[in-house]
Amino acid sequence: MDPKKSLLLNGVIYVLALLGTCIAQVQGLHVLEWICKPLLILVLSSWFFFNSRRVGDRFTLLIQAGLFFSLIGDIALMFTYKDDFNFLIGLGAFFLAQLCYAFAFAQNIVDVGGMDGLLVAVLIAFGIGTYAFFFAWDLMPHLDDGLGIPVIAYVVAIALMGIFAAFRYRRTYPRSFWLVLIGSLFFIASDSLLAWERFRSPMAGAQVWIMVTYALAQFMIAGGALAHVLDPDNLRRRQALTT
Repeated sequence: MDPKKSLLLNGVIYVLALLGTCIAQVQGLHVLEWICKPLLILVLSSWFFFNSRRVGDRFTLLIQAGLFFSLIGDIALMFTYKDDFNFLIGLGAFFLAQLCYAFAFAQNIVDVGGMDGLLVAVLIAFGIGTYAFFFAWDLMPHLDDGLGIPVIAYVVAIALMGIFAAFRYRRTYPRSFWLVLIGSLFFIASDSLLAWERFRSPMAGAQVWIMVTYALAQFMIAGGALAHVLDPDNLRRRQALTT
């Protein structure tokens, strides 16, 4: 099998990059972090691209764009120890990443259409929206001056990502739905930990938990998106539309 498409090979590199990033952050080894942290998304983006390039539709392009902005965000956040302004750059990059993922999931919903599974989707979306509202409400008094609007905008974006992931219920294969939804929830958890640790109170082992949940989130979203576009029914439908 082509190494660029291999789940096993790329998965092993991904896990090693995650371990290296966690060790680097705990030990304060900046050079190791500069190597390992960007490698996470570079490997994931490459694996997703080479497996999905024969499809090349708007959905896959939006997922790829989300991975690209995530890479920019990762790089910016690595340098917050030098200048806190890099935190805002990272926040902006991840804001765009969340919107790309949200628009990709919305594209899936529009493409399939229908009302199947609407009640379940609404209940999950309501839970995500409620959590986002109360978390933001609790966080607001602790934010630094000038961060209120950017942080609220980010909370809205990541909540939309989770809500649109929920509305994919019965609009894709179950494996794709659950991978993307759980990945979105891990993303929300990772960002919640990051915000709590930065603005509320430091937590023991927070850096490791933030990275682990973030890495799981990105991997599951990319894997779930790939499962959707490579689904045999989807491929047959595309072939029928182009003939």
